[in-house]
Amino acid sequence: MKDSLAWCECDGRLVFLDVRADRYFQLSSDREIAFRQALDNPEEESRHQPSIFPVRDGWRPPAHTSQSIARGPFNLADIAAAIWWQTRVERRLVTGSLYHLLLTLRDAQGSVVTGVQRSEKLDRTLRAFQHARVLRSAADRCLPRSMALALRLARDGLAAQLVIGVRTSPFGAHSWAQHEDQVLNDSVEEVLRFTPILIV
Repeated sequence: MKDSLAWCECDGRLVFLDVRADRYFQLSSDREIAFRQALDNPEEESRHQPSIFPVRDGWRPPAHTSQSIARGPFNLADIAAAIWWQTRVERRLVTGSLYHLLLTLRDAQGSVVTGVQRSEKLDRTLRAFQHARVLRSAADRCLPRSMALALRLARDGLAAQLVIGVRTSPFGAHSWAQHEDQVLNDSVEEVLRFTPILIV
């Protein structure tokens, strides 16, 4: 089995993400039954993450939204920086691959601070990314927005995970940035509509 596969159980069915090929897929019912039976670890029946992207300690299911995104002044310089980070990630997704960007994020997180974190820099960055949505539409940009935020925070030594979630009937995917159980750039109500399939 390829170690580039992530999967999760969603509405009773497995949804797969091949991070190298950047594609989602499902198996037929018969193949899914056979796949489940072939798994060595029963815990992997509902969720699996490639070993190259281990889940960091401290991640928990989302429970609340960061208050920083709703309070504070409109700082144009910070917003311009947020848009620059997002544009940079979008360009790399077009010219490169999701897989290599995920590796970049994983490596950038190597020296970040874990545990409780609160700082003016964190608050300003979260507000800037939220305010950037006013100047640049966030529609269909959840992945580059969330990855850009996680990369920016990692550069500043602050912990954040990129979470990719899925739903079925109809199929949809969504991304957000999170620290422990706190959603950093979305509402908790929105992200709870999706089942996490990959956490970096």
